[in-house]
Amino acid sequence: MLDIAAKNVFRHKIRSFLTILGIALGIGLILALGSIGAGLSSQIEQQFASRAAYIQVSASNDADGISDDTIQGIQALPGVEYAVPIGTYQISRTVRGGFGGGFQGGGVRVPGVGGGGGFSGGGAGSTSVTFTGINPEDLDILISEDVDTTDGRKLESSDAGKEVVLLGSKAATNQGLNVGDEIEYAYRPRNATNTISYYFLVVGILEETADSNIDSSFYAPLDTMQEITDRDTIEDLRVKAIDVSLVEGLTTTIGDLFDDVRAMSSVTIIRQLESSLAQIQLAVYGIAGISILVGGIGVMNTMIMSVMERRREIGVMKAIGATTTTILVQVIQESAILSLIGGFAGLGLGYLSVDVIPRMTSFQPILTMDLVALGMGFALVLGIGAGIYPAWSASRLDPIEVLRYE
Repeated sequence: MLDIAAKNVFRHKIRSFLTILGIALGIGLILALGSIGAGLSSQIEQQFASRAAYIQVSASNDADGISDDTIQGIQALPGVEYAVPIGTYQISRTVRGGFGGGFQGGGVRVPGVGGGGGFSGGGAGSTSVTFTGINPEDLDILISEDVDTTDGRKLESSDAGKEVVLLGSKAATNQGLNVGDEIEYAYRPRNATNTISYYFLVVGILEETADSNIDSSFYAPLDTMQEITDRDTIEDLRVKAIDVSLVEGLTTTIGDLFDDVRAMSSVTIIRQLESSLAQIQLAVYGIAGISILVGGIGVMNTMIMSVMERRREIGVMKAIGATTTTILVQVIQESAILSLIGGFAGLGLGYLSVDVIPRMTSFQPILTMDLVALGMGFALVLGIGAGIYPAWSASRLDPIEVLRYE
């Protein structure tokens, strides 16, 4: 019966082709959109995988910072491997060649570069640079010991109290800085009228990591920055859990136990992003579902027309002994074959989109076997579902009436 059903499908080639095209476009759309969603999920997981065990703890009030009692309390929590204190010191550039002074710091410039000691890169406008104060022995904890320098060296324990700075790759490029350059940190203490200049020697430039938080940073010894600013305030802690499975619980515990901090983990961010992505994918699948529904209507229309055109043939089959079930099964087979051909064509379109999208963008979609199974399952269910009414209609034909009419 399958060979007969296959022959019947291609009796009207143009009509069958258009029906198959409609199904193929719907299935191809589902696979393409699904592969984009899978690619985004994979990208999110890869981006945050290296930070999954970390919790970012920030002061609720930057002016007050995180108290020593809170830091010690967090370090003592069960499941915490370590808590690294971090200070941030922002420097604002407000006009060409000059920097706005203030309590948080005055400016950064490279002496002798750009003429008259101006800021490398010059030009009107405004920009800001943030010094990240960290204990040198904690540097590898913050950026990973796998990150090395392309020039110079990292901060060392002997740098404590010294005016030295380690740059991320993007920070060095954007500011036109090299190892051996000096960065002037013009700081004006609170209630003072004059600024005091401190010259930080660039001792190293980190390799590019694709992590903007590292690549754009200026790392300086924490005690040096605290001494210069006469400020012991700690605004952030980098907390690492012993195991990734403890992260969410620790994040909640820190937020509940300590009023002066806010805690957020990469796991929480991942779940929020995946939740938003799932909602977007649901809406996209709804649109694709409408496309498939239209394809299903096309299949049903094709099969109804096919049954109407073959009334005499069906009447003869019933007259010579074909049962109602035989007619029913044959028409459903024809519908399923038509839809499955469209499904395979849609699968080809899905694989084509996965190949073409990376060539046009830097994004890599992922076509999983689950998506393939979903697409082909849709095609099969669509074919059977769309063929039920035409099959039932054909099986109900009275051979005497049909032959008399024809």
